[in-house]
Amino acid sequence: MSANRSELPHLSLRDAARACFADRYGKPKFHEDKQLSKHLNWVPSLRFTLHGHINVFVEPSDSGPYPLSLALLYAQVNNYHEPISVYSVCHEAALETASGRTERKRLKEHCFGLVTVDHHGVAEVQFTAIPIVQAISETEFKNTTRGLPRGILQRTSEAFEDYASQPVNGVKTLSEVVEGMIRKAGRDSAAKKDGISSKDSKQVPAVILDALHEKHEQARAGIGGARNFISECRNLTHHWPRNKNSAYEKYANCRNHFLQGLNTIQTFRRAMKNVGLSGNLANK
Repeated sequence: MSANRSELPHLSLRDAARACFADRYGKPKFHEDKQLSKHLNWVPSLRFTLHGHINVFVEPSDSGPYPLSLALLYAQVNNYHEPISVYSVCHEAALETASGRTERKRLKEHCFGLVTVDHHGVAEVQFTAIPIVQAISETEFKNTTRGLPRGILQRTSEAFEDYASQPVNGVKTLSEVVEGMIRKAGRDSAAKKDGISSKDSKQVPAVILDALHEKHEQARAGIGGARNFISECRNLTHHWPRNKNSAYEKYANCRNHFLQGLNTIQTFRRAMKNVGLSGNLANK
């Protein structure tokens, strides 16, 4: 059936986005107006799969970057047990208004992706969608890292950037930050008369933590948290998930581990400062 006049802008946005994604991802198989599952009350305008396990939903919007209909579907996607990334597609001109710029910011904050289409009908990805189950907003990151010194904040920001595209790499980068803080705590303690030995301060992080645990009783809770994080997160696998359910679990676990790492940095730093150590990061 031919499209009526009111449908033409919507369909042209979808077609432009499809061409953009076909070029970007090697012509994946696209589904138009096809429901992913009867358990998900959403029929995306366009849908395709990435890496064999990430469902990508694409929704054109004639009203702006972040229509109310898209916001209302956020909870559904977040609770569905397969990884789903969502892109909004709008006209480039929609970002020229104050409300359009505000919606763009909110869209990115919720980890949706954005595609804009210019007056020639050419689409461009403004920012990439992140699987909702994996998503950590910039606001949540900033709230969790508030008060950290510049050196640690810079490294955690690098880890956050890694996490957005490669969640396992982000967690590993964060574990390296925690290890750097452990080494610094070992050196600080060894410099004290009643601290750990110089020999212990030069050992691997697990040994340093054991020595700190023995010498600094008041810091044992923070030390225990650092020990748990390192043991759980240092050697996360990069293997691709077996199926979409295992992918969902992997992304959810990465999110939990990353937030655990940020909290570990704060609690370990406070624990070290409470026993007279710097709580900072080792240079090497």
